[in-house]
Amino acid sequence: SPSEKFDAIIGLRQDYNSLYGWFTTPRIHLRYAPISGTTVRASSGRGQRTANIFAENTAVLASSRKLVIQSPNIYDKAYGLQPEVSWNSGIAIDQSMRIFGREASASVEFFHNSFSNQVVVDYENPREINFYNLNGKSFSNSLQTEFRFMPAPHFETRLAYRLLDVQTDFQSGRKTKPLLAKHRGFVNLAYNHHSGWSVDYTLNVVGQKRIPSTAENPVEYQMPTASKAYATMNAQISKTFGKEKNFTVYVGGENLSNYFQNMPILAADQPFGNYFDTSMLWGPLTGRMFYTGVRYFIK
Repeated sequence: SPSEKFDAIIGLRQDYNSLYGWFTTPRIHLRYAPISGTTVRASSGRGQRTANIFAENTAVLASSRKLVIQSPNIYDKAYGLQPEVSWNSGIAIDQSMRIFGREASASVEFFHNSFSNQVVVDYENPREINFYNLNGKSFSNSLQTEFRFMPAPHFETRLAYRLLDVQTDFQSGRKTKPLLAKHRGFVNLAYNHHSGWSVDYTLNVVGQKRIPSTAENPVEYQMPTASKAYATMNAQISKTFGKEKNFTVYVGGENLSNYFQNMPILAADQPFGNYFDTSMLWGPLTGRMFYTGVRYFIK
């Protein structure tokens, strides 16, 4: 630590992989606190991993898609696919403050990840799923902001937003990652009173997601090119009893907006047909649900 306001951690890691041999992973973390309540963090480094293409894409095993591994020799190490290598860097700023005489905080984070090599999972052909090494560029940019404050005693509010831009050069051209929302919003309202009452409400807003093309399928087995934006709401009310506050009764609900994906499984009426596909999931699968229960803690 050069000073009380500035910290730096620099690392260099050497690993041996039985498939790919030796590789080096450098990393650096910086922390700077210019004034009380303000913290700036930055990091950068290299990452490497071996893709487990079947374990990471189990949904396609329950579909009629043909699995295609595009490599010089699929019987070679890792089916002939090269390891994934990326360089990532980011910066985060945290600010604590007081609003209405109560503690509050705000943060903003930005991270960039760029792949020099990646195992691309390509769903763009509705009859196939293709695995191949990246030929071009693949990157992600992530921006997240969060604000937490207490507008009244015992009442905490959290607001968050995330922008996620992930793009890859597929064989059919550069496209955003499928089934991944670019925009997300989050609101949480929590009330906790010393009398034992607690109320919690959460709103999740999810933006559109790109859906891989199904235009080659029969009309009845086609999906739109993008999902609709949707919102889900969860809420819970609980009451704690007893001198030791070890007995709690609660009631709540999930997905109170009752939004769920229609036709989550393509060609569900023909599970052994040519168009059966379970890999196009982009939204909730169940609608509104309520629950109740008790908790007892033994001290």
